[in-house]
Amino acid sequence: MKTLVTRNRTTGDGLLQYINQRYNFHRLLALIMFVFYLTPVHSADKNEYEYFEGQHGYFKELILGRYASNDRRVWKWVDDINIFVKGGMPTVLSRELDKIIVELNHIADPIRLERVASEDQANYFMFFESSEAYLRFEPNALSKRVEEGAAIYLNKNTDYEISNGSMYIDLAIFEDNTYRKYWLRKLLSHSLGTRYPAPYYADSVFSSLPYREITLRYSNLDKTIIKKLYSTCVKAGMDKYELDDVLVNGC
Repeated sequence: MKTLVTRNRTTGDGLLQYINQRYNFHRLLALIMFVFYLTPVHSADKNEYEYFEGQHGYFKELILGRYASNDRRVWKWVDDINIFVKGGMPTVLSRELDKIIVELNHIADPIRLERVASEDQANYFMFFESSEAYLRFEPNALSKRVEEGAAIYLNKNTDYEISNGSMYIDLAIFEDNTYRKYWLRKLLSHSLGTRYPAPYYADSVFSSLPYREITLRYSNLDKTIIKKLYSTCVKAGMDKYELDDVLVNGC
């Protein structure tokens, strides 16, 4: 019988060791493939993530938070969003806002977004003035977010319907127009009721660090999330159990 000798030790039959090596290699390969299968691809537009049924957890995390207790509820608008811009808004951002409004009006039916000419007509305010001016207007806004240059604040009624809100972008912090456009889209989108971060899909406008890209478009998953939130099945004030039931069984 042939014996394979190695440095400082003797193993058994060489053929048996070769078979064992192949077996171990295939076990390792199978394990790698299994882990790869379980690990989400960080793209909202990959084919396997086009199906919203597999993303209920992501949707709930955006709406209710990662560790949602039963006192958290769905927030959403039931009235149209009338936007008034405070402060000097660069032309490039003004055009981008018009573009986003058109996109959202195709997605977030039945509500509509539009720009209005006066504060009296508005229920949503965009600030491009100083952080001090914004905090005077929204004293309950998170000062840390304001200091970082991008913040939103939403108010709800007793039925968890969003009644009014605002957003702030510091143009001095975000000097590049690409970043400005990104934050404009991101903050306005979160203002629809997706109030919590979820770090999964880098190309999603809702994504947070560490998986976040500067995206200037809605992914297919983003569109589906907004449509689902504004479907007749999902009601303002739903708790996590009611939301689960709707996502699984429909309305």
